[in-house]
Amino acid sequence: MSRFEETETALTDRLRVLKMKPDMTVNLFDIGVPMNAAGFSQEEILAVLTALEQDKIIEFIPGNRLRLLKPLPEEGQ
Repeated sequence: MSRFEETETALTDRLRVLKMKPDMTVNLFDIGVPMNAAGFSQEEILAVLTALEQDKIIEFIPGNRLRLLKPLPEEGQ
C-alpha cells in the first residue's frame, strides 16, 4: 500500500469517527491534529484532501472547514 493510500484510508476512517454524512461540515483541525499525531504530515493530508475535492467528494468552505458532498465509500472498498 502506498503512503497516499495509507493516508487516504486514515483520513476516511477519521471522517467516519466524526460520523460525517453528506452536507455535514467539519473543521479541518478536527482532521489534521489527530492525523498529525498519528504520524501523517500536513502535506500528505492536504494531498488526499485535494484529490477528494477533485473527485467531488468534499469541498473546502470558508472558515477552515470542509463539507462532505457524497457518502463515504463502504469500509474495505
